[in-house]
Amino acid sequence: MSRPLASILGLSLAALCAAAQPASAQPPSITGTWVNDHGSTLVIQSIGADGSVTGTYASSTPGYKCAGVAFPLVGWMDGSRISYTVRWKNASVDCTSITSWTGYFNEGRLGVEWVLTYDEYGASRIRTGSDSYTRR
Repeated sequence: MSRPLASILGLSLAALCAAAQPASAQPPSITGTWVNDHGSTLVIQSIGADGSVTGTYASSTPGYKCAGVAFPLVGWMDGSRISYTVRWKNASVDCTSITSWTGYFNEGRLGVEWVLTYDEYGASRIRTGSDSYTRR
């Protein structure tokens, strides 16, 4: 067998083996409490067989009227990738905002980028940023 053909077959076999891995394979030990570099708390309560994520999120943003209140989150995981969203509204408080985070778990840390939509002085606004979380 020629060297290029052997290389192609080897790469094809590697790709087939990678494709055979379950798409919903999760990194170990991701359920639990995670705290970001600003003190906000993410609690991942469960990850369904389909990759659905449930939990809560409490912001620690100073001056934010929803700070310290745990709101439900919904999201998805696919391997080490995660995306989750919080609507900052419950029976007691409405902060007229929604935040979505997308990122990945790597070496015991969660790194995400976020997009916040909110109202300010009657106008719709969008803010973006990034955070890093560690297990508490």
